[in-house]
Amino acid sequence: MADALPPTNNNNGDEEVFDEPPTFIDLNSAVEVKIDDAPAADDDDDDAMMDDDEMANNQHATTNNNAADETTTSNEQPPIIDQSKATFTSHTDAIYAITSHYDTQSNTLYIVSGGGDDRAYLHLMTTSINNQAQTKTIPLAHPHTDSISCVALNTPYITNDVSGTTQANQIAVGSYDGSIVLYSTTDGTLLHVFEGPTDVEWARFHPKGGTVLLVGSIADGTIWMYHTPSKQCLQVFVGHEGGVTDGVFTMDGKAIVSCGQDGTVRVWAPKKGVCKHVFRLMDVNGSGGEEEGGGGGLTCLAVGGGQDGQLAICGGEDGNAYVVHVSGKKVVATLTHFEESATTANNNNTANGQGGEDGMEEDDEGFVEARSVEAVGFCPGNIPGTAHWCATGGVDGVLKVWNMNVGGVGGAQLRQKCTRGADVKAGITRLRWHNSLPLVIASYTDGVVCIWDARVGTVVGTFTGHEDMINDMDVSFVDGSNAAVIVTGSDDKSVKMFEFHP
Repeated sequence: MADALPPTNNNNGDEEVFDEPPTFIDLNSAVEVKIDDAPAADDDDDDAMMDDDEMANNQHATTNNNAADETTTSNEQPPIIDQSKATFTSHTDAIYAITSHYDTQSNTLYIVSGGGDDRAYLHLMTTSINNQAQTKTIPLAHPHTDSISCVALNTPYITNDVSGTTQANQIAVGSYDGSIVLYSTTDGTLLHVFEGPTDVEWARFHPKGGTVLLVGSIADGTIWMYHTPSKQCLQVFVGHEGGVTDGVFTMDGKAIVSCGQDGTVRVWAPKKGVCKHVFRLMDVNGSGGEEEGGGGGLTCLAVGGGQDGQLAICGGEDGNAYVVHVSGKKVVATLTHFEESATTANNNNTANGQGGEDGMEEDDEGFVEARSVEAVGFCPGNIPGTAHWCATGGVDGVLKVWNMNVGGVGGAQLRQKCTRGADVKAGITRLRWHNSLPLVIASYTDGVVCIWDARVGTVVGTFTGHEDMINDMDVSFVDGSNAAVIVTGSDDKSVKMFEFHP
């Protein structure tokens, strides 16, 4: 056992205990000292003697600290709930391009992503019989030297050729370094690198067979068309007076429609390589696009509208969307998506009420109001009662649903104006109609995906998970059901997959 501790003095006994013998004062050597009769001030009195200004300052500082603490607490954002079914984090920078395809026979979801890290990836997600998902990511090998701007899959369009041979499943990856690279969808094997335009902006496969690839340049205004089995360039289309922001084959594959920074929509003959018609829709104050003094022009494009599938719609940085009839060479409607606020309208000094060169409007107090239309789309014709509907989405965060069959101001009737609330400032980056229901799926700059009922303008589904802007979105549909598989790429460097079951 350890030695007992020595006794301590707790002053509870009758006799005090000293460590040393006490010392006594010699009265003969004492000196008399005269002192003030007033009682000595203790420490508390010193504190009480602070002047009024110092006390006021201390009280003000305390009040400010408490207010700051309360402000910090009130400004704390709630944690983002991740509602995705899968997340891929291969990228080291923002993701700019996404495409996907769900193969019902193999229960496999194919996702291709590209981003600001100059890399592209093939992501595979296979669901087994017991509903256990297995994922795999394959880096696509080509060493790009600039951001990946676009990706495309030909799988949805593959058919047997005239000999009965099924064409290969291929991936096309385009980059701002000017390269267009083909890969195998099966295992990501590099198949071919095409020489093409500088700064590739978009890529589309032909809807009949998927063997012809179309790409456009945001820099030199050219469009290139390739035959992927033979690895040959078929045509180069020249005519746009600025960057080509989007382009696509018509649904029947007989024409090409493109839009650009020069404010025009152009219709091209694929075999002859000539421009059949030019729709001059916007005055962009210059012929060369933004870098040469012109406006931002047209931003996005969709085709396949109307009973004959010949309607095309494009969004503009002036806040309007334009509908044209491709074969009829006619402007059908001008849809006023952006609605000016009273302040902006009263202080608008821009000619003809159009927006500035970048699709923004500045009032006399310096506030900038966004007006660009960034996403457009036609409702599929197989949905009863909605064959003539289309949708527009803008950086103002508003989704609008229009009826092209009812003439109104500008040639169409506004059916629904869908907003998430006055306190939500997020803009729309992409939209997609459901393939069999009157629903519009929209992605936003705050990382949220919303599904809107186009008939009544209400939200029927919301998905969260991203921590930053969604730059691109694609939607695949499961055959035999109304389920939608939504794939998104974000500034937060992640690819996410959400499932929507109506």
